[in-house]
Amino acid sequence: MRISGLDAEQAPWSVRPLYSATRRMFGKMLEPLAVMARRPGIVWGYSLLTLALERAKGVNPRLKTLVSIRAAQMIGCPF
Repeated sequence: MRISGLDAEQAPWSVRPLYSATRRMFGKMLEPLAVMARRPGIVWGYSLLTLALERAKGVNPRLKTLVSIRAAQMIGCPF
């Protein structure tokens, strides 16, 4: 049995700005965010981690993108 995600109306108010940002970036709501929305602390912690990794300057941005794509391929991520 899979955990179902929350619609924007069901999501806590603290997570709704991330729903809007996700729709702007990807054109749709991503399922992992909808599932994590059940635990707002996890969503915000994950968002801060992602932001920190994006802003890190130790590795060339192009290389980071290539590594992300390759990792997604290895685990079968559809993105």
